[in-house]
Amino acid sequence: MWCQLVDLVAQTAGDDSLSCLDDAYAMLREWRPDVSRDRRQAAAAALAGRRVPPRLVAFFAEDDAAITAPVIGGARLADAEWIALVPRLSPVARALLRHRRDLGAAVGRALASYGTTDFVLPGAVAPAVSPAQVSPIGIAPHGATPASAGSELAELVARIEAFRRDRRPPEPQPETVAPLPECHAFTFETDADGTIAFCAGAPRTQLVGLSIAEAGEGDHGVDGHAAGAFRRRAPFRDARLRISGDAGAAGDWRISAVPCFDPRAGRFLGFRGSARRPRADERAEAAGHGLHGSALGGESLRQLVHEIRTPLNAIIGFAEMIDQQVLGPAAADYRGRAGAILGDARRLLDTVNDLDVAARVESAQRQAPVQGSSTDVAARITAIGEELDQLTEARGVALALRIAPGLAPIAVDQAPLDRMVSRLLAATVGLAMEGERIAATLDVDTDPSRLCLCVDRPAAIAGQNERALLDPGYSPDGDWPDAPTLGLGFTLRLVRNLAEAAGGRLDIAADRFALILPTATREALEREDRG
Repeated sequence: MWCQLVDLVAQTAGDDSLSCLDDAYAMLREWRPDVSRDRRQAAAAALAGRRVPPRLVAFFAEDDAAITAPVIGGARLADAEWIALVPRLSPVARALLRHRRDLGAAVGRALASYGTTDFVLPGAVAPAVSPAQVSPIGIAPHGATPASAGSELAELVARIEAFRRDRRPPEPQPETVAPLPECHAFTFETDADGTIAFCAGAPRTQLVGLSIAEAGEGDHGVDGHAAGAFRRRAPFRDARLRISGDAGAAGDWRISAVPCFDPRAGRFLGFRGSARRPRADERAEAAGHGLHGSALGGESLRQLVHEIRTPLNAIIGFAEMIDQQVLGPAAADYRGRAGAILGDARRLLDTVNDLDVAARVESAQRQAPVQGSSTDVAARITAIGEELDQLTEARGVALALRIAPGLAPIAVDQAPLDRMVSRLLAATVGLAMEGERIAATLDVDTDPSRLCLCVDRPAAIAGQNERALLDPGYSPDGDWPDAPTLGLGFTLRLVRNLAEAAGGRLDIAADRFALILPTATREALEREDRG
């Protein structure tokens, strides 16, 4: 209740006309002895960098120096408010205020005027003592003569010199650095540039200074989901954060945050949020426990897909009837809405079918490799590229297809081939930025019995290693509305599993994806011709 009341008083922004403020401050002072020192210090730290009422600053200045310091050192007040507040501050609070370098000259003069009282040491001044009265241990005993005191002083000086001369230098001790305690959750705040300026629950050295405004590279930083939400000043949930290192806050996190704005001016102040360790089903290494890192096995997921597909097909059928006016004339606006529902439902059905295919492929891999018939891969890739023309035009992306002449058919059925190629190309184009060029080349692999489709990686996922891209919790879709619905990690795993089921593979290189598939043998082609 004390912390909530502090937060409410802080939001008044110095409006002293409120009749309840006197009662509020009286209650704060009455309850303060019952609030722990750590809670009071946390409440003071939460006010740092904010514009708070001068009266609240004076209230915290009454407390211990450790609690006063965050408010005095970070509160934002006008120069006139500081000048009016200086006489009400304690000498300790004024000393803390003198360390600030962002105050005006008038505030500095007001603080200097209190130097005659703030810089005086408390206590009475001891009377002067003559050198003759000094003994080796302080004041000479009563009745000691100046000559005896002088000889004792000379003897003490000689002993000190002998000690310094004969003393051995201390042996250097090895420096021991205490390991950082491991943490499992923390809260944080960023400034208007997206840089973490405050954190609680984790080592500050590992978090303060880290930015959520840009997607990290390698094994350090946030994903595009958090970075895209920051650019839009939008809240985000369960974005991915990875911190390099071996202890403390190092490792993977899931972070959620909301933007904060000045209540009066509307100025963007930054983000406030929390972080937690990912659950077992959100880790890439947990892929063996369920489909693609989920908690569901293949059969359970196929049952769920069946339950979703049945009503979804009904929605699609009814929307088609309205769009095509099968049940009679319909207004243009009504047909437009039915068309929008139809498009969304078809995209959702494609996603559901991907889940079904992924579950079936996983079951098939546990039993036997999938043997496919021959397919003209060049013709299918050309057709899929034409189907993606609408997406590339909407995204402002150039998809450059280059197919070598005279390529042999591949030993893969048309349905899984279309799914592999379309998902890989759509994911790449969906993550590309406007004006970017994506090259896709189909040619013979280094092994003559295989063909290789090489697709450039877009700049949005540049620098991300294979482990990060295959993480089921990773999806750089913060600013990319056409990114894969189930995330990039799921799409790449689906393509890889389909390729492996057909006797091929998906290689993830630093600058490209390589889908390698086996060509059909002459015996298989002759068998198909006879059939």
